[in-house]
Amino acid sequence: MKRLLFAALFFATVLSYFSCQKTAPETLQPAAPALQTQQYVIIPESDDQGPIRGRIDGCFPEEVTLVAGQTMNAGTITVTNDADNIYVTYATTNGWKLTETHLYVGDCALIPVNNPGNPIPGQFPYHGTHANLHAYNYVIPISRIPSGSCGCIAAHAVLKQYNSNNQVIQTQTGWGNGVRINLTGGNWGMKFDYCSCTPE
Repeated sequence: MKRLLFAALFFATVLSYFSCQKTAPETLQPAAPALQTQQYVIIPESDDQGPIRGRIDGCFPEEVTLVAGQTMNAGTITVTNDADNIYVTYATTNGWKLTETHLYVGDCALIPVNNPGNPIPGQFPYHGTHANLHAYNYVIPISRIPSGSCGCIAAHAVLKQYNSNNQVIQTQTGWGNGVRINLTGGNWGMKFDYCSCTPE
């Protein structure tokens, strides 16, 4: 009986010793950084969707504030490109919705202006009327600002702001934030620079 008890005790001690031993830690290789593979998604006319921002063929989007009434944040203008097109997305926030958009993309010196030098959104080559949208996307041929070159974007909008009861509380003009097109005064229409990325 003592032998049996001694054997059981010896076996339990050996088992306990080996179960507490730690194996040498493995040398871990650092994980490779995750690749950003999300593609830029073009949002068609829709009521409540905003743009999904991600890279497109290696070109990361640029974003400026969509300014309403010279001082209010009404959303964003997001721009990116691939080898074929430039994508310009208007997206609203803070209760604002789009009723009209006018867009110029190209040579800064060719933005349509009147004699005093004020921009004329009605003569911008890309335009549309919208049924109170939160987002709208334009697809522009890359020839307007070829890959590797720079130009200007003038993004104009007519916006309505709604309260929580879905009542219109104000209507304003909006522009993608940048520098004034008419530097000598006049209206507050703005442009911003965009350099087309050369896709990977």
